[in-house]
Amino acid sequence: MNSVTSHNRITALGGVAVAVTLASATAWAAAVPAGAASKPTALSLIGSPGTAGLYAWGAATMPDGSILLGDYWNYRIVHYEESGAPASPLVFTGKQGFGGSTNQAPFGICVDTTNGPDAGDVYMTEGSEYNVNQYSKTGVFITSWGTTNAVHAVNFDYPSQCAVNPTNGKLYISNQWGKDMVILDPANPTAPAQFISPPSPNNFIQPRGLAFDSSGNLWIADQGHHRIEIWPNGLTGTKPLKTINPPGGVGSTFDMRGLAIDTKSNLAFVANGQNCLVQEFNANPSSPNYGQFVTNFNGVGSTGSDCGSGPGQFGDGARDLAVAGNGDVWVADLADFRAEVFNESGTYLFSVPNPPAPPPNGSFNGPRGVAFDSAGDLFVTDTYNERIEEFTKGSGGYVFSKAWGIRGTTASTFNYPRLMCYDKVNGFLIVANTDGNEIVAWSTAGKEQWFVGGMATPYGVACGADGTIYVANGNGGNIVVVSSAGAMTGTIGSGLGFVRGIWVDTDGSIWASNMTTGAIDHFSATGTKLTGFSTGSGTAPFGIAGDAGYLYVALSSTNEVGQYTRAGKLVQTFGGAGKALGQLRTPQGLAFGPDGNLYVVEENNNRLSVWSVP
Repeated sequence: MNSVTSHNRITALGGVAVAVTLASATAWAAAVPAGAASKPTALSLIGSPGTAGLYAWGAATMPDGSILLGDYWNYRIVHYEESGAPASPLVFTGKQGFGGSTNQAPFGICVDTTNGPDAGDVYMTEGSEYNVNQYSKTGVFITSWGTTNAVHAVNFDYPSQCAVNPTNGKLYISNQWGKDMVILDPANPTAPAQFISPPSPNNFIQPRGLAFDSSGNLWIADQGHHRIEIWPNGLTGTKPLKTINPPGGVGSTFDMRGLAIDTKSNLAFVANGQNCLVQEFNANPSSPNYGQFVTNFNGVGSTGSDCGSGPGQFGDGARDLAVAGNGDVWVADLADFRAEVFNESGTYLFSVPNPPAPPPNGSFNGPRGVAFDSAGDLFVTDTYNERIEEFTKGSGGYVFSKAWGIRGTTASTFNYPRLMCYDKVNGFLIVANTDGNEIVAWSTAGKEQWFVGGMATPYGVACGADGTIYVANGNGGNIVVVSSAGAMTGTIGSGLGFVRGIWVDTDGSIWASNMTTGAIDHFSATGTKLTGFSTGSGTAPFGIAGDAGYLYVALSSTNEVGQYTRAGKLVQTFGGAGKALGQLRTPQGLAFGPDGNLYVVEENNNRLSVWSVP
């Protein structure tokens, strides 16, 4: 068990009341069997969609020297002049969807700067879709490669960053989890993709940032090896020309992301995520110091770090970067909702937008979990905004009280929080910090108490009456048991598939949902496997909650909540796809409130709906 108490990176957002929409409607999405319970009724809605002005992730330079920024959770690419003024069009592309001329979250961006037939075209990698899209220089969709409704099938395994070879226009993509490099030829889009994987010890483990220098050598930030490799002639041969170990030693740089090179000044820039820095290297192939470290940005020492939200700092490490036509270096600062601009000496110049526009209070972007404390206050994990929001009960319903959080991988930060529960024994909120592979205990005032790491993408948590915590350990295929003091005490089950939702019944038994198979597994309080049931293939069950009569399961893929007996008999479903009161879109976490109503978190409607259930 690991214990931390630091809370110096918590951002408090307090004091603003947000009105809650109140209405009443009846929803009915399935016939009620004879003698079954009465129909659930949707009573009200809490929250609304709310995103930051910019979730800067990818970055690239256009032929005219202007800058493109991947606006990750707004599902678009935005365009700025070198000066920081909005370019025309500001929104380069932003038609959200799956396949065709649509896009999801832009991960990496690169531009064809050759004089060939695709000159000026823009390429965008979509890690979540395993696709790469091609757009014209005005943002018109041309084609795509990948696995999700793409025009051309390519078996990517999480495409990360990209770069266009300046000599031949071929597209290089770091296939992050495939541990290889993929080369496409946009001039011949139907040609088979090349998958390049050099032999050990020069193999790739987790390639990310890519850039070509003035001699056509390819620089690769290999996060898995914690090093930068320089490969000749765009990736030829079986070993790199040079291997760069960042200052501080091989293991000192963690979570390396973007990489950019100014071929005029022959300087390379790499994002050092762990230390929240941009590091500069000599990229002049004819120099005897080729590949050597030059400086850290913002005046930080060679082995220092600079995390924060001040001028020139990064809340969660720099994401991607690009060099504008005037030589300024633009760096995506995702956690602080901005991009920061430096000169090539590492001096901070300005930010875009200025001031940043954080997500509004009381709104959600991909919420997942809900819990109530002993006072009856409501807490919601606002997943893509990387925070927890608290709502208190007023005369007209729940109103926003405060929020805390920032994206990060250090103490008192969030890395995609999902389901949570309230431990009545200690008065803590227990949160599944999914991409941090940990669960975290927070006071309701927003102070971190302890964490337990070493898990495998935990999605759900459940709090027992005695303070024992049960964790749906996603990719671990089991349930992890943790004491109320934050000590891991054992596991329940094995080979359960991808477990997501979990709930402790009044008798102490445990119910857990399997996203892959639709199974709801049931275990005794001592971990003995009991008889469970199935919600059906393709339902993707998530959150679970129960009352004296029934179990309720969020059926994410069918946009419904299922009501079941404890013997596994389906009584009815309610909801159905839509935005109106009484409809649901991707239900996630479930919890019964102190008023006896069922609260349903709707990820894709960015709200909670409140239901009176039999």
